[in-house]
Amino acid sequence: MPYPAPDGTELVEHLGAGATFDVALVRLGGPPPGPTLGPTLVCKRLAPGALHAHAGRAAIVREAKAISLARHPALPALARVGVDRHGPFLLESRREGASLRDVLDGWRGRGRPPPASLVAHVVRTAIETLAELQELEDAAGPIGFVHGDLGPDHVLLGPLGDVGLVDLGAARFRGMDPDLETADRGTLPFVAPEIARGESPPTARGDVYAMAATLVAFATGAPLTRAREQAAMLVEIGESGLRLDALAAAGALSPGQRRALARALDRDPERRVESARALLDAFDAASPRASDAASPRG
Repeated sequence: MPYPAPDGTELVEHLGAGATFDVALVRLGGPPPGPTLGPTLVCKRLAPGALHAHAGRAAIVREAKAISLARHPALPALARVGVDRHGPFLLESRREGASLRDVLDGWRGRGRPPPASLVAHVVRTAIETLAELQELEDAAGPIGFVHGDLGPDHVLLGPLGDVGLVDLGAARFRGMDPDLETADRGTLPFVAPEIARGESPPTARGDVYAMAATLVAFATGAPLTRAREQAAMLVEIGESGLRLDALAAAGALSPGQRRALARALDRDPERRVESARALLDAFDAASPRASDAASPRG
Protein backbone atom coordinates (compact mmCIF):
# COMPACT_ATOMS: atom_id res chain seq x y z
CA MET A 1 0.00 0.00 0.00
CA PRO A 2 1.42 3.46 -0.89
CA TYR A 3 2.23 5.76 2.01
CA PRO A 4 -1.02 7.59 2.88
CA ALA A 5 -0.17 11.27 2.57
CA PRO A 6 -2.58 13.37 4.66
CA ASP A 7 -5.28 15.37 2.88
CA GLY A 8 -3.86 18.55 1.45
CA THR A 9 -0.41 17.04 0.85
CA GLU A 10 1.31 15.06 -1.88
CA LEU A 11 3.78 12.24 -1.26
CA VAL A 12 7.36 13.09 -2.25
CA GLU A 13 9.29 10.15 -0.87
CA HIS A 14 8.65 7.34 1.62
CA LEU A 15 11.69 7.31 3.93
CA GLY A 16 10.87 4.11 5.78
CA ALA A 17 9.42 2.71 8.98
CA GLY A 18 10.96 1.91 12.35
CA ALA A 19 9.51 0.33 15.45
CA THR A 20 7.43 3.41 16.26
CA PHE A 21 7.15 5.76 13.27
CA ASP A 22 6.52 5.39 9.55
CA VAL A 23 8.08 8.47 7.93
CA ALA A 24 7.78 10.18 4.57
CA LEU A 25 8.44 13.49 2.87
CA VAL A 26 5.29 15.24 1.69
CA ARG A 27 4.60 18.55 0.04
CA LEU A 28 1.74 20.84 0.94
CA GLY A 29 -0.78 21.19 -1.85
CA GLY A 30 -1.65 18.57 -4.42
CA PRO A 31 -1.46 17.71 -8.08
CA PRO A 32 -2.93 20.13 -10.66
CA PRO A 33 -5.48 21.59 -10.78
CA GLY A 34 -5.05 21.76 -7.02
CA PRO A 35 -3.33 24.54 -5.09
CA THR A 36 0.28 25.50 -5.74
CA LEU A 37 2.70 23.10 -4.10
CA GLY A 38 4.19 24.34 -0.87
CA PRO A 39 7.24 23.40 1.19
CA THR A 40 8.40 19.85 1.74
CA LEU A 41 7.56 18.57 5.22
CA VAL A 42 8.24 15.43 7.21
CA CYS A 43 5.13 13.35 7.84
CA LYS A 44 5.17 10.92 10.75
CA ARG A 45 2.58 8.21 11.24
CA LEU A 46 2.63 5.33 13.66
CA ALA A 47 4.08 2.12 12.29
CA PRO A 48 1.57 -0.77 12.14
CA GLY A 49 2.97 -2.41 15.27
CA ALA A 50 2.69 0.82 17.26
CA LEU A 51 -0.65 2.04 15.95
CA HIS A 52 -2.77 0.50 18.69
CA ALA A 53 -0.12 0.45 21.42
CA HIS A 54 -0.11 2.94 24.28
CA ALA A 55 3.63 3.51 23.83
CA GLY A 56 3.13 4.43 20.18
CA ARG A 57 0.34 6.88 20.87
CA ALA A 58 2.37 8.41 23.69
CA ALA A 59 5.40 8.83 21.41
CA ILE A 60 3.55 10.77 18.72
CA VAL A 61 1.89 13.03 21.29
CA ARG A 62 5.21 13.64 23.06
CA GLU A 63 6.97 14.56 19.81
CA ALA A 64 4.22 16.98 18.82
CA LYS A 65 4.10 18.63 22.24
CA ALA A 66 7.89 18.78 22.63
CA ILE A 67 8.56 20.58 19.36
CA SER A 68 5.63 22.95 19.86
CA LEU A 69 6.91 23.85 23.33
CA ALA A 70 10.68 23.85 22.72
CA ARG A 71 10.96 26.24 19.79
CA HIS A 72 14.59 26.36 18.70
CA PRO A 73 16.39 26.35 15.32
CA ALA A 74 18.00 23.01 16.18
CA LEU A 75 14.62 21.28 16.30
CA PRO A 76 11.95 20.69 13.67
CA ALA A 77 8.97 23.06 13.78
CA LEU A 78 5.47 21.64 14.12
CA ALA A 79 3.26 22.34 11.09
CA ARG A 80 0.14 20.28 11.78
CA VAL A 81 -1.24 17.45 13.89
CA GLY A 82 -4.18 15.41 12.72
CA VAL A 83 -6.03 12.11 12.63
CA ASP A 84 -7.51 10.40 9.58
CA ARG A 85 -8.67 6.88 8.73
CA HIS A 86 -5.04 5.73 8.81
CA GLY A 87 -4.53 6.99 12.35
CA PRO A 88 -2.77 9.98 13.91
CA PHE A 89 -0.09 11.88 12.04
CA LEU A 90 2.06 14.94 12.46
CA LEU A 91 3.69 17.24 9.93
CA GLU A 92 6.91 18.99 10.86
CA SER A 93 9.59 20.98 9.08
CA ARG A 94 12.42 19.09 7.46
CA ARG A 95 15.68 19.52 9.37
CA GLU A 96 18.43 19.73 6.74
CA GLY A 97 21.66 17.88 7.34
CA ALA A 98 23.35 14.51 7.58
CA SER A 99 23.36 12.34 10.69
CA LEU A 100 26.67 12.02 12.49
CA ARG A 101 26.59 8.34 11.58
CA ASP A 102 26.37 9.21 7.88
CA VAL A 103 29.07 11.89 8.18
CA LEU A 104 31.44 9.40 9.82
CA ASP A 105 30.60 6.68 7.29
CA GLY A 106 31.17 9.14 4.47
CA TRP A 107 34.71 9.90 5.62
CA ARG A 108 35.38 6.22 6.18
CA GLY A 109 34.34 5.65 2.58
CA ARG A 110 37.16 8.00 1.60
CA GLY A 111 39.57 5.88 3.57
CA ARG A 112 40.26 8.38 6.34
CA PRO A 113 38.68 9.84 9.47
CA PRO A 114 36.94 13.22 9.56
CA PRO A 115 39.36 16.19 9.69
CA ALA A 116 40.37 17.26 13.18
CA SER A 117 38.87 20.72 12.63
CA LEU A 118 35.50 19.17 11.76
CA VAL A 119 35.56 16.88 14.79
CA ALA A 120 36.38 19.75 17.16
CA HIS A 121 33.64 21.90 15.63
CA VAL A 122 30.98 19.18 15.78
CA VAL A 123 31.76 18.23 19.38
CA ARG A 124 31.62 21.78 20.70
CA THR A 125 28.59 22.82 18.63
CA ALA A 126 26.61 19.74 19.64
CA ILE A 127 27.26 20.34 23.33
CA GLU A 128 26.36 24.02 22.99
CA THR A 129 23.15 23.15 21.14
CA LEU A 130 22.07 20.76 23.89
CA ALA A 131 22.92 23.40 26.50
CA GLU A 132 20.66 25.94 24.77
CA LEU A 133 17.82 23.43 24.57
CA GLN A 134 18.14 22.52 28.25
CA GLU A 135 17.93 26.21 29.15
CA LEU A 136 14.83 27.06 27.10
CA GLU A 137 12.16 29.01 28.96
CA ASP A 138 8.79 30.51 28.20
CA ALA A 139 6.46 32.75 30.16
CA ALA A 140 5.74 29.90 32.58
CA GLY A 141 9.41 29.21 33.30
CA PRO A 142 11.93 26.53 32.28
CA ILE A 143 10.58 24.09 29.72
CA GLY A 144 12.53 21.15 31.13
CA PHE A 145 13.46 19.83 27.70
CA VAL A 146 14.75 16.24 27.51
CA HIS A 147 15.34 14.58 24.13
CA GLY A 148 15.42 11.07 25.55
CA ASP A 149 17.03 9.25 22.60
CA LEU A 150 20.23 10.96 21.52
CA GLY A 151 22.57 8.98 19.30
CA PRO A 152 24.45 9.25 15.99
CA ASP A 153 21.25 8.83 13.95
CA HIS A 154 19.40 11.63 15.75
CA VAL A 155 22.15 14.30 15.79
CA LEU A 156 22.47 16.07 12.43
CA LEU A 157 25.26 18.22 11.01
CA GLY A 158 23.63 20.96 8.95
CA PRO A 159 24.90 22.49 5.73
CA LEU A 160 26.19 25.60 7.54
CA GLY A 161 27.91 23.64 10.28
CA ASP A 162 24.95 23.87 12.64
CA VAL A 163 23.77 20.91 14.70
CA GLY A 164 20.17 19.75 14.83
CA LEU A 165 18.29 17.10 16.80
CA VAL A 166 15.48 14.99 15.38
CA ASP A 167 13.18 12.12 16.42
CA LEU A 168 11.66 13.34 19.67
CA GLY A 169 9.29 10.47 20.33
CA ALA A 170 10.96 9.81 23.68
CA ALA A 171 11.04 13.48 24.74
CA ARG A 172 10.08 14.78 28.15
CA PHE A 173 9.10 18.32 29.13
CA ARG A 174 7.52 20.43 31.85
CA GLY A 175 3.96 19.51 32.73
CA MET A 176 3.92 16.29 30.73
CA ASP A 177 0.77 14.26 31.37
CA PRO A 178 1.71 11.23 33.51
CA ASP A 179 -0.27 9.09 31.08
CA LEU A 180 2.40 9.83 28.45
CA GLU A 181 5.12 8.24 30.58
CA THR A 182 6.38 4.98 29.08
CA ALA A 183 9.42 2.75 29.55
CA ASP A 184 11.66 4.51 27.02
CA ARG A 185 15.36 3.84 27.38
CA GLY A 186 16.99 5.29 24.27
CA THR A 187 19.46 3.55 21.98
CA LEU A 188 22.29 1.35 23.20
CA PRO A 189 25.16 1.89 23.76
CA PHE A 190 24.53 5.63 24.01
CA VAL A 191 21.96 5.56 26.79
CA ALA A 192 22.96 6.21 30.39
CA PRO A 193 23.24 3.01 32.47
CA GLU A 194 20.55 3.94 34.99
CA ILE A 195 18.07 4.67 32.19
CA ALA A 196 19.00 1.55 30.23
CA ARG A 197 18.32 -0.57 33.33
CA GLY A 198 14.91 1.02 33.84
CA GLU A 199 15.94 2.69 37.11
CA SER A 200 15.21 6.18 35.78
CA PRO A 201 13.11 7.78 33.06
CA PRO A 202 14.89 9.90 30.45
CA THR A 203 16.49 12.92 32.14
CA ALA A 204 18.53 15.99 31.24
CA ARG A 205 21.60 14.41 32.82
CA GLY A 206 20.94 11.29 30.77
CA ASP A 207 20.89 13.48 27.65
CA VAL A 208 24.33 14.83 28.55
CA TYR A 209 25.62 11.26 28.87
CA ALA A 210 24.05 10.21 25.56
CA MET A 211 25.42 13.26 23.75
CA ALA A 212 28.90 12.68 25.18
CA ALA A 213 28.79 9.02 24.11
CA THR A 214 27.63 10.04 20.63
CA LEU A 215 30.45 12.56 20.30
CA VAL A 216 33.11 10.14 21.55
CA ALA A 217 31.94 7.63 18.94
CA PHE A 218 32.15 10.35 16.27
CA ALA A 219 35.56 11.62 17.40
CA THR A 220 37.15 8.18 17.63
CA GLY A 221 35.27 6.04 15.11
CA ALA A 222 35.73 3.18 17.58
CA PRO A 223 33.06 0.93 19.14
CA LEU A 224 32.03 1.93 22.65
CA THR A 225 31.49 -1.63 23.90
CA ARG A 226 33.02 -5.03 23.30
CA ALA A 227 29.55 -6.59 23.27
CA ARG A 228 27.43 -6.51 20.13
CA GLU A 229 24.18 -8.06 21.35
CA GLN A 230 21.92 -5.72 23.30
CA ALA A 231 21.60 -7.90 26.40
CA ALA A 232 25.37 -8.28 26.72
CA MET A 233 25.84 -4.61 25.91
CA LEU A 234 23.51 -3.64 28.72
CA VAL A 235 25.50 -5.72 31.22
CA GLU A 236 28.80 -4.25 30.04
CA ILE A 237 27.53 -0.67 30.27
CA GLY A 238 26.24 -1.25 33.79
CA GLU A 239 29.20 -3.17 35.16
CA SER A 240 32.27 -1.69 33.49
CA GLY A 241 31.12 1.36 31.55
CA LEU A 242 31.95 2.32 28.00
CA ARG A 243 35.26 1.62 26.30
CA LEU A 244 37.06 4.94 26.23
CA ASP A 245 40.61 3.79 25.42
CA ALA A 246 40.31 5.20 21.89
CA LEU A 247 39.40 8.61 23.31
CA ALA A 248 42.98 9.08 24.53
CA ALA A 249 44.12 9.09 20.90
CA ALA A 250 41.50 11.59 19.67
CA GLY A 251 43.97 14.24 18.56
CA ALA A 252 41.26 16.71 17.54
CA LEU A 253 40.55 17.31 21.23
CA SER A 254 42.85 18.51 23.98
CA PRO A 255 43.60 16.22 26.95
CA GLY A 256 41.33 18.36 29.14
CA GLN A 257 38.49 18.18 26.63
CA ARG A 258 38.84 14.41 26.50
CA ARG A 259 38.70 14.29 30.29
CA ALA A 260 35.55 16.44 30.28
CA LEU A 261 33.81 13.99 27.93
CA ALA A 262 35.01 11.01 29.98
CA ARG A 263 33.62 12.55 33.15
CA ALA A 264 30.24 12.99 31.46
CA LEU A 265 30.30 9.21 30.84
CA ASP A 266 30.89 8.11 34.41
CA ARG A 267 28.68 5.14 35.34
CA ASP A 268 27.59 6.97 38.50
CA PRO A 269 25.19 9.80 37.60
CA GLU A 270 26.18 11.68 40.76
CA ARG A 271 29.77 11.95 39.53
CA ARG A 272 28.80 13.31 36.13
CA VAL A 273 28.34 16.94 35.18
CA GLU A 274 24.80 18.07 35.88
CA SER A 275 24.05 19.82 32.61
CA ALA A 276 25.21 20.38 29.06
CA ARG A 277 26.19 23.93 30.07
CA ALA A 278 28.52 22.56 32.75
CA LEU A 279 30.04 20.19 30.18
CA LEU A 280 30.46 23.07 27.71
CA ASP A 281 32.16 25.21 30.34
CA ALA A 282 34.59 22.40 31.17
CA PHE A 283 35.19 21.73 27.48
CA ASP A 284 35.89 25.40 26.71
CA ALA A 285 38.13 25.82 29.73
CA ALA A 286 40.28 22.98 28.39
CA SER A 287 40.50 24.34 24.83
CA PRO A 288 43.97 25.16 23.48
CA ARG A 289 42.91 28.79 23.03
CA ALA A 290 41.85 29.04 26.67
CA SER A 291 45.21 27.59 27.74
CA ASP A 292 47.07 30.08 25.54
CA ALA A 293 45.06 32.99 26.93
CA ALA A 294 45.86 31.92 30.49
CA SER A 295 49.59 31.61 29.82
CA PRO A 296 51.74 34.51 31.03
CA ARG A 297 53.27 36.60 28.28
CA GLY A 298 56.91 37.57 28.44
